[in-house]
Amino acid sequence: MKENSRLRVGIIGGGIGGLSLAHGLIQDGFSVMIFEQNTVASDTGGYRLHLTEKSLEALRRLLPPNLLAAIESSAAPPETFEHLAIFDRRAHCRARLLIPEEHRLLIGRKPLRELLSQGLDKVIRWNTRVKQVRENGQSVTITTESGDHEVFDIVVGADGTKSVVTQALLGRPASKPSGVSAIAGKIFLNKHPNIKPPVALEKGLGLAIGPNGVGMFLALHIPRTNDIAPGAIIEEPYLVWSVIAEDTSFSATVTEMNKELMREESIRMIEPWASFYKNVIEKTKTDTLGAFNFVFPGAMMPWPQSRLTLIGDAVHPMPPTAEAGASTAIVDALNMVDHLRSDPWPKALEEYRDHMLEYAPEAVDLARPALVWQARLANPILRWITLNLGLPVVDIGLRLFNRK
Repeated sequence: MKENSRLRVGIIGGGIGGLSLAHGLIQDGFSVMIFEQNTVASDTGGYRLHLTEKSLEALRRLLPPNLLAAIESSAAPPETFEHLAIFDRRAHCRARLLIPEEHRLLIGRKPLRELLSQGLDKVIRWNTRVKQVRENGQSVTITTESGDHEVFDIVVGADGTKSVVTQALLGRPASKPSGVSAIAGKIFLNKHPNIKPPVALEKGLGLAIGPNGVGMFLALHIPRTNDIAPGAIIEEPYLVWSVIAEDTSFSATVTEMNKELMREESIRMIEPWASFYKNVIEKTKTDTLGAFNFVFPGAMMPWPQSRLTLIGDAVHPMPPTAEAGASTAIVDALNMVDHLRSDPWPKALEEYRDHMLEYAPEAVDLARPALVWQARLANPILRWITLNLGLPVVDIGLRLFNRK
């Protein structure tokens, strides 16, 4: 540890994984600098994240206790995450699939990122885009778009699906398209009292299945009202939604649409659906709209010994269907800190890589079945059987089982 703690570590990307890693390294005495293209922590896309028990255990070891307490208080109460409710296009709940009990958190990406950036003011270079990463035998040089050069002993790519570090290390992009995309938004319910989400959303997430392979994800955020730790960021109640379909179902590439076209396209995609869904989209403020492509890893493979390494979406991007992306990035951070604490850096980075390549593929694979089933349910007969026979039978069976 003493030898490694003198190393200078450059982290490209100030997202969830990069910030978590910085906290852990700083606690162990490493010299750290983060390069982040956003101007402030709140300048972030995304909506709400699911943190698993394993990722929370990692945060307990990476963060100061007061910061972890603020994060837990900023999340939704645990009783709002008991099941996944399946709806049809008429907004009728067909089944409630129970989520296994464990300590978990549902928290907005924005408050989580704001909290994780606390205490790192002196090591984050905001509004800084990295242009090039160049490794030689003794160090790594980071060149920013403004022409600055910084030299480090180790550089970690935490810069997402378009990672410059992944390209430099493996010669290929971090991600490849899945063929599925989504348009999403967030509506604040205090401002729209006439919007009445289905009751099933009060205790879980929701997925609506419609014709032509179109789905709609729904998540109701109900903030905590007691036992709130100092420093917590309490968001007002809101409903997150996203319209999900194969790329060919949209009239244009979703990431190239302007905000108004995103709204129009979302409404068009669910035209035969119940008015509740359309009202939610129509009343969503334009500035909360966003679009993204679902991707899978394009470079999740062993790499040769290097002063460069990767965490999070820079090595194992995954669709949000299993809600495992942020959690896996946090586990990566602890994995790397533990190895750097125990071994000289060449061995530590190799062992980190090998360990990560054991658990990350499993997390990616969890995201695949939902996309497969969405494609299958484009078949109207299979969709009818699933919604009107299969899921109701499963729902009854689960209820009877849980009464025992």
